[in-house]
Amino acid sequence: MAIRGIILDVDGTVILANKVLDGASETLEILRNRGYRLVFCTQQNQYSDRMLSDRLKTAGLEVSEHEIVSAGAVAVDFLARNHGGSQVYVVGADSIRDRLSAVGMKVLSDRNGETADVVLVATDPDVNLIRLSAATEAVRRGADFYVTSLDRGEPMADRIIPGPGSFALAIAYTAGRRPIVLGKPSQVMVAAVMDRLQLPGSSIAVIGDQPAQDVRLGRTLGATTVLLMSGVTTPESLERTSMSYRPDAILPGISDVPGWLDQVQ
Repeated sequence: MAIRGIILDVDGTVILANKVLDGASETLEILRNRGYRLVFCTQQNQYSDRMLSDRLKTAGLEVSEHEIVSAGAVAVDFLARNHGGSQVYVVGADSIRDRLSAVGMKVLSDRNGETADVVLVATDPDVNLIRLSAATEAVRRGADFYVTSLDRGEPMADRIIPGPGSFALAIAYTAGRRPIVLGKPSQVMVAAVMDRLQLPGSSIAVIGDQPAQDVRLGRTLGATTVLLMSGVTTPESLERTSMSYRPDAILPGISDVPGWLDQVQ
């Protein structure tokens, strides 16, 4: 079946540390002009989808709020629907705490976080041992344990910083319980992107820079998968990647996507 919809990762795929990657703007224009439905599926959780849209526009990419499906928004919606009224402790940024409070959840402070009913781990620029310890104790006592993604790192201009997966696995190792993932490649995220695209998986291409997240998401969807070498994946790390996470195509960067589509359509 011909490709009609494209799911694009954001960081490492169209931008890197708030800088638009070469050819990204032109590529998006080409894809829109050809009539592809686009969804930008990101593990980002520090910002609302509207803030992410504004961030991309400021960087130079015209992406509407409706085109974005973020792990943070999916997590907030999931917890509101499944744990409404519960006490939640967040290892994460203030913005995701504020969004959880806005949907009626009681967000606990570091001082009483260990009594939480639910623990959510996200990107945390202020993470420390006190916060990790409180989350660990809550999980050890039986709190429901979620993470926005198992990303080990987040790409910056000159380095990779620890991501939610690094924090969550430290808690999991100490507490002896694994977290439930709400972002890519979980069924929760699958449902969110499929609801947005309204297309069969066989007519979708998933394009991103991480095999364990983007390629796995595509495999779950039954979509065509494309790995870009413009983000965190290196040739050496790709060699160590499980065959089950190997993409259908590997391209240097986003500007190579239109030519690849010409070949496969």
